Amino acid sequence: MKDQTIQLSRGHLYALGAMSVALALLTFFLGFAVSQRMGREVGPAPDRMPLTADEVRAGTLESLLARVASEQRADLAFPGELEAASNVSEGGIPTSGWAIQVAEYPDLESAERLVAELRAAEVPAYRAAALVDGRRVQRVRVSGYGSREAALGQMESVASRSGATAPSVVPAP
Repeated sequence: MKDQTIQLSRGHLYALGAMSVALALLTFFLGFAVSQRMGREVGPAPDRMPLTADEVRAGTLESLLARVASEQRADLAFPGELEAASNVSEGGIPTSGWAIQVAEYPDLESAERLVAELRAAEVPAYRAAALVDGRRVQRVRVSGYGSREAALGQMESVASRSGATAPSVVPAP
């Protein structure tokens, strides 16, 4: 059996030490460069913390909200393009507004069939899954209403087109 010892020469030890020092220096300078860049992007620290634990315990909700609103930075406001964005996702499911729920099915196939029929009749229908009493149901809804009153005004028309017997107005989605 051969000798299974590992022998290191001084040259090996010097090379290992030099690589360790080089790696430590590289890590230090990389961290320094990243921290400098982050410091410029984030900006200066605020003069004082927006809320402290004592203020939360002692203050009322209205005064705290007023203080937060007064100290809000202008660059945190949403641009007009985001506020004017559509409230319908790529799949045709609304992200806000109101909808008319026309049916609820225990199975996916029935709900998809009614959605397809309504879309063929150019009614903006979609399906939303929900848990009711521990069981999964599929709800068929018609969207496109900016207010509850607008949805209520169209509920009878949508009910007659969809065959719904008990439609209801619900927040979308």
